[in-house]
Amino acid sequence: MRNRRASQPALPPKPAAEQGSGLWDRRDFMIASGAAVGAWASLSAAMGTANATAARPPLFHAIVADTRFPESHAFAAEARRTGNRVAWITGDITDLWYSELDLLWRKKKAPIAGLTAYSAFFCLERLAWDRGMRMTFKEELRCAGSAEPSSLYRWVIAPKAQRRIQGGLA
Repeated sequence: MRNRRASQPALPPKPAAEQGSGLWDRRDFMIASGAAVGAWASLSAAMGTANATAARPPLFHAIVADTRFPESHAFAAEARRTGNRVAWITGDITDLWYSELDLLWRKKKAPIAGLTAYSAFFCLERLAWDRGMRMTFKEELRCAGSAEPSSLYRWVIAPKAQRRIQGGLA
């Protein structure tokens, strides 16, 4: 039986000094953003949008960041710099779900990304399934200088049709 993952292209590894820092650098953000760009271009083509490249919107509908974590603040700052809107939570996604995402995903399938604790990531992943969205990229972060996993995950949720895109890799 053939291993699917073996056929997917891989990115060159990060320099050892940058691995496991717990923060997203520009490279990480752009890799994850590739999933949304692919999803957006594919959806535009599938829906017959006249010119998919004319007025390029932000890569994600929102970047979900948790106010409790400094890493999440740094991630949000980079997201804002690249034109993405940040949706802040404080551990609980209930307000974000009822006031924004549930309504949004009933109308259109817009990708989101985030850097949150496991509980928020898990809840959003489960709720996304009911709206035809799937987790396309997920990574557990490790604290700097520690082999133990931190309590943070970075992730991308995109339309079900884009399931095969993982962290920007086609």
